[in-house]
Amino acid sequence: MDGQAGFGATHEGETPFGFEELFYSRTDKRGMIEAGNAVFQRVSGYEWQKLLGAPHNLVRHRDMPKGVFYLMWNAIQKGFPIAAYVRNRCENGEFYWVLAVILPIENGYLSVRLKPSTETFDRMKSLYAELSDQEKSFGLSAENSAKLLQAEAIKQGFSSYSSFIAFALCEELKARDTKLKRGADRRTKMLAEINLALEKATDEQVRLLRSFEALQSVPNNMRIVASRLEPAGGPVSAISENYKASSQVISQRLASFVGGEDNICDMLSREVARVLFLIGCNRILVEMDFQKEGLPSDVGIDWEKEQILLKEIEQKCSAQAREAMTVAIGYAADINRSSAEIRRQMLGLDTIRVLGRVECGRMRDVGGLSTTIDQLDSFHADIKQRLEAIMELSEVIENAMSSYMRSA
Repeated sequence: MDGQAGFGATHEGETPFGFEELFYSRTDKRGMIEAGNAVFQRVSGYEWQKLLGAPHNLVRHRDMPKGVFYLMWNAIQKGFPIAAYVRNRCENGEFYWVLAVILPIENGYLSVRLKPSTETFDRMKSLYAELSDQEKSFGLSAENSAKLLQAEAIKQGFSSYSSFIAFALCEELKARDTKLKRGADRRTKMLAEINLALEKATDEQVRLLRSFEALQSVPNNMRIVASRLEPAGGPVSAISENYKASSQVISQRLASFVGGEDNICDMLSREVARVLFLIGCNRILVEMDFQKEGLPSDVGIDWEKEQILLKEIEQKCSAQAREAMTVAIGYAADINRSSAEIRRQMLGLDTIRVLGRVECGRMRDVGGLSTTIDQLDSFHADIKQRLEAIMELSEVIENAMSSYMRSA
């Protein structure tokens, strides 16, 4: 079995299963197990009679950080799919690791799982151990544990846990293709690239907002210099006031789609993550070998109906992914338009800046006015560069998603 050697190898006390094996479980709204497949039953070690009707935390391992489940329930109870690395417990006390994609479905939830093997998984195992120890030893709450998981996602260069774990899902799917000695799935690769482009665009937007915030101090400095060079209300003072007013308008516009709750960048990030989870779930369901032969007929599961239900969920995942991608394309276009509008507004700031440079020349750089104008030059160059990067990245995202939809 591939999972027995190299990175991701089975360790003492770990129940083995192969990369080719995929499994699922389905619960009601309360988290009570209603169905699953033969791989889930075998790997968990529980008989069907003990699994069905039991809470899904029957297989929860005591070393799992509560913060993971805090994030998970917070997402699925709002109707969002999510994923997580999970260490589960077998009936005999052994354990097994999975990357689970959890999907809200009609009257409950579906969890599909695969065997993880990437470096991201290795890092998360170490983080889980730290969080679990803090929860047990120092009473770290589930909410604060979740915040530390969010902080780790940001440390890894992502804007949120959802975006991070969506990328991790892509990496695990690609690694699984490699383990199974088959070509990489083109769709998964394309979606991973879209996610990374989105994170770069978000980072540029955050940095752009910071540049505008820092820019607010320059007109104040200009006004202080002007007070030493001219009477109150002189040309330099007027220039500084006009510049401050105009830059604040741009800063507020920028903050509306970068800062604050439910800003357009966050909404785009959530939709892209949703697409990745739905496509990942679809891929797993398509590959999952659901064979009714050999399954017990006396445990209360109608396997014929279960197979039909899974096929319906698989098709819904594909349809919902397209819907989410359509929404995401709209958000990407909005970001592009907003960036272009800010770039046009920057032309007005440039005019004011040039007037400042003219006054600086007229006064022969008395009192350090030239240094202040040089600061404006530097900020403007940085802002223009970031705006161009954001527009390019948003176009990449929009075009890539449109291309994906045409080819899917």
